[in-house]
Amino acid sequence: MSGGRAYTIIAVKHVVFKFALCAWVAGLGPGCVVRPRGLVALNAAAPTPAVDYGDLAAVLESVLDDDALIVPDALKQQAKRLDRQLARLAVTGPTATSDLLRTADDVLAYWYNARAAWSLKLIALADCPQRIRRTELLARPFRLDGREMTLAMIDGILAAEHDWRVLVASPGVLLQRAALPREPFEAGGIKAAIGRRVNEFVDDARRFVIDVSGQRILVPPVLWQFKDRLIDEYETKYGTTGAKFATALLPYLGGSALRRIQDTIGYAAVRAGRTGRVARKPDE
Repeated sequence: MSGGRAYTIIAVKHVVFKFALCAWVAGLGPGCVVRPRGLVALNAAAPTPAVDYGDLAAVLESVLDDDALIVPDALKQQAKRLDRQLARLAVTGPTATSDLLRTADDVLAYWYNARAAWSLKLIALADCPQRIRRTELLARPFRLDGREMTLAMIDGILAAEHDWRVLVASPGVLLQRAALPREPFEAGGIKAAIGRRVNEFVDDARRFVIDVSGQRILVPPVLWQFKDRLIDEYETKYGTTGAKFATALLPYLGGSALRRIQDTIGYAAVRAGRTGRVARKPDE
């Protein structure tokens, strides 16, 4: 073996080892090699633009179990159908086909469905589906709305809405985000869905963790970023000062979610550490 070839092999092994080590340190687990990723390519022909979420409906019905956890084998079986939906979303959208999305609710439903579909696709492509790096999930580019986008860009659009709940209720595949829906979002019911999904998010002990022994509320980052806004709005509305996060959150909740947070009054609210844990069914 020539010296140059031997050096090349050693260099390649070093790079692979470095990525594997980084994956281990990041908590992705053994055997996970995090590779640089480019624009996602789809295995589907470009269709005629249309506001049609039929393929997404079939995918969601197939890939979620009774606890709204992703079933990995089912996701693999739905790969072609998911790609067909993503190909349609790539040529349809608020920018590409504004005539097809006439109202703000039409647009919001589009972004929610696009986030759900692309979250599933990115998890399917991940090297380590149990746990995924933020760059793999949020920063990997894909074609959407006639342009190159990322999940982080969708989140930026949703975060710019006047109502903070719009981002918090948006669907995702991580246990720190609101769950994937059972069926696609429709414009006619999107506002009611947002309020319901925020309640479900706060009421889900897997996603919104309360440390009773430590008397702490571990607030997921997607909600923590709005902490000061919630408190300011509460104090302005009720003419008070010194409000705590839990108190400021109460007006937006109902049912068991409301009771869950009422029980934490007096607890310290802290930002939960970011995690790449995926809401998926454990391997058998």
